[in-house]
Amino acid sequence: MPALKNTPMRKCYTVLCFLAFFYSIGVEIGNAQSATIQGIIHDGSSGQPLEGANVILRELESENVRGVATDPNGFYHISNINPGKHYLRISFVGYIPYSDTLSLGEGERSTVSIELEPDEEMLDELVVAPTGGATRLDAGRQQISTTDLSRVPTPAGSGDLASYLLTLPGVVATGDRGGQLYIRGGTPSQNMVLIDGTLIYQPFHILGFFSAFPEDLVSSTDFYAGGFGPKYTGRISSVMDIKMRDGNSEETKGSMALSPFLGEIIVEGPLKKGRTSMIGSVRRSLIEDTSPTLLGEEQPLKFDSQYFKISFFGKSNSRCSIMGMRTYDQGRLDYEEGDTFSWKNVVGGAECVVLPEGSDLLFDINAGFSYLSNEVGNINEPERYSNASRFNLDLNLTRFLGNVRLNYGAFVHLNSLSYALNQLATGPQENSELRVELGGYLGSTIPIGDRFQLSPGASFYIDRETYVTSFEPRIRGSWQPFGGEKEELSFAVGLYRQPIAGITDKRDAGSVFTAWMPVPVGEERMEAVHALLGWRQLFGEHVQFSVEGYHKRLQNLPVPVWSPEAQFTTDLAQADGWVYGSDLRLEINSGRGIYGFVGYGYSWTEYETRQDHFEQWFGESTQRYHPLHDRRHQVNAQLNIEIGEYTAGVRWQLGTGLPFTKPMGFDEQYSFEDGLPNVKDDFGNSRVIMGKPFQGRLPNYHRLDVSLKRSFELPVAQLEIQLGAINSYDQVNLFYYDVYKHQRFNQLPLVPYLSLKLETK
Repeated sequence: MPALKNTPMRKCYTVLCFLAFFYSIGVEIGNAQSATIQGIIHDGSSGQPLEGANVILRELESENVRGVATDPNGFYHISNINPGKHYLRISFVGYIPYSDTLSLGEGERSTVSIELEPDEEMLDELVVAPTGGATRLDAGRQQISTTDLSRVPTPAGSGDLASYLLTLPGVVATGDRGGQLYIRGGTPSQNMVLIDGTLIYQPFHILGFFSAFPEDLVSSTDFYAGGFGPKYTGRISSVMDIKMRDGNSEETKGSMALSPFLGEIIVEGPLKKGRTSMIGSVRRSLIEDTSPTLLGEEQPLKFDSQYFKISFFGKSNSRCSIMGMRTYDQGRLDYEEGDTFSWKNVVGGAECVVLPEGSDLLFDINAGFSYLSNEVGNINEPERYSNASRFNLDLNLTRFLGNVRLNYGAFVHLNSLSYALNQLATGPQENSELRVELGGYLGSTIPIGDRFQLSPGASFYIDRETYVTSFEPRIRGSWQPFGGEKEELSFAVGLYRQPIAGITDKRDAGSVFTAWMPVPVGEERMEAVHALLGWRQLFGEHVQFSVEGYHKRLQNLPVPVWSPEAQFTTDLAQADGWVYGSDLRLEINSGRGIYGFVGYGYSWTEYETRQDHFEQWFGESTQRYHPLHDRRHQVNAQLNIEIGEYTAGVRWQLGTGLPFTKPMGFDEQYSFEDGLPNVKDDFGNSRVIMGKPFQGRLPNYHRLDVSLKRSFELPVAQLEIQLGAINSYDQVNLFYYDVYKHQRFNQLPLVPYLSLKLETK
């Protein structure tokens, strides 16, 4: 399908966007004499922007009340205000509220940016209401807080984004190692992961509980399982937009954590008190050292990471930061004599968020660089490697025209991709390419009455090397039929394209090597159309329920050409796909020390590809199959209970079996390079002949993790001790089966652990 095909869908979205724009201008002109108030709200102790702070403005004469919540940048805006005196109140749970009386004149634009100070007494007795959590879905979007991360039993001193994501329906991992996440039918290379606006290619560690995003470094995460808006381009499955927290700008603090799985040190504090702060982290896995004693066998898996961030706080209307991260993973998924896999990320970026005094524009400017190296084979002489790097420069602008919010921006992305494949490769041996993309986006949020909100938009870009262009219209919306937040219907529809592909041999679950390359089949890029519809219901104050259905139509997916021999290849064919399913979630948060969550996901994914040699082997040139990540049913349950000074956590998960390709038979292969073989005495090299793609199913998977932790107050620090166990009833779960050796490889058995975390006050 040509990128600029003049479809009715494109026409409809274009008209909708222009209508929104001109409607906004009309509203602005009609309210030219009204006043406006805006600003940015920060944490007074750390300088971190406060998302979700409540801003209330009450007109003293008429008692009319207006209210908004701050966005991820801590930004708020209230327009169409009648001139006169008003009472302003800004509050956030756990902070001392701010209040003031303002006198606003005709057409006046007032900027009120403040820092809220933590309320230490309130924090000690804080009761968190269920305003977030796993059921707070908005057309595929979920806001993940550090509280959410801390609830999941993780064999370390604190929670981790990877462990939390695996509790969500629709998120599939092939095992507890490998660092691969499949989200609602998409593959790992179709996921976009951003760290402070900069892409990171492979942030999940080889040991599946951990990622580059531990609880103590993350501020917040916007997770889109689909239906994401026009700001995000270049991926067709999901988006994880992760904001890392700033270091404390008032006092120096630190923490140390130790467990059989991981050791970590974090240091933070002011470089110039109140104006500049830093935070740094060093982490290293320990399972390769402790597993012989703990499990009685070696677990050849290791990783480490280093991270720093320096934040600059200007006036209350501006904040800038620079950050850097390096991660390294290495290990063998076949513990006896398999290949060694390794990958390394190097990421650096700078970001500034500025609201100029008196301006109606919020500027968010980001520049970054990301590099990935990915190897497999002998650690000193890898048989295959792939490198990918990207430089990005992004300008994001926000302004209000009346009550309509406009988000728009422009970007330049430079992608460098290379790979070299030796011995096992049957396609091109090596290749490298440089691609430059220029583009922009426009989105708006239009309130229609008090109950309906519509967010149309579109992104567009051009590849400077091929001059291929792409126009991707999208729309999101929500409706509160009874006028309150207790019930909400949300939906999203959008078109998504991806110009680069990560190619992995999906026949072998024991492989995590990915070769990155531009989509090679003509000008037809990977394409997906998402459609989502969801309902969220709050029962009373402590129980929430949500259900969301989704459908994805996939086109032009590059898949490795099938071969009866199990081998890696970059010879590619095209496939189309269909994904549909639903997520159901029930969450209980009593606010008195009891939290529970149950999630169920149903998913159905199918690919169709036409390849000429299918006719020779199977009698038909087209094959339809369910790919490796097609998990039909998935259940996750979680319970956290505070018992006196102890907190107990339980997590249980169940997943039906994943597809795999069955062997069809065996034969012997001879080499004729050194002359004719002696077929009487020499049996050649044994070879496995593979059957039709993914016709088998692995056994079901289930596991129970438990933890118990308690904190102790020391004179200058707080000590937290956690006892726990992974796979507490020692279920034997299959990771993959090696058809060459007739040998199975299992996931982790029962693993007890003790973790210690010491944090200065």
